[in-house]
Amino acid sequence: MRLTILIDAMPHQIDSTDPELIGKWLAEIFGRAAAWGITPATQIEAQVYPSWVPADNPDGSKPDWIADTRIIGRTYQVQSPRDVVTMLARQLDEAEEEHAIH
Repeated sequence: MRLTILIDAMPHQIDSTDPELIGKWLAEIFGRAAAWGITPATQIEAQVYPSWVPADNPDGSKPDWIADTRIIGRTYQVQSPRDVVTMLARQLDEAEEEHAIH
């Protein structure tokens, strides 16, 4: 997945299929923010998009995260790594609801 964290408009981005690496990156980015000082005025936003990884199919690739444009690409206000995980879970819930309906 391609995950972007904007802290007061300063972008930080990772593109990885390794959840452990993404988790460590989140901890590092929020640790930096804490060192700079997070105040009630600090604006922290998160966005997530799929990465395209190799696959055995006619296209030769597949998304590693939700690729439904009705769900991805939204910007979420977050304050912690836990908020990012909550945001990702919300996207999974929305994807499950969409596919159950259709």
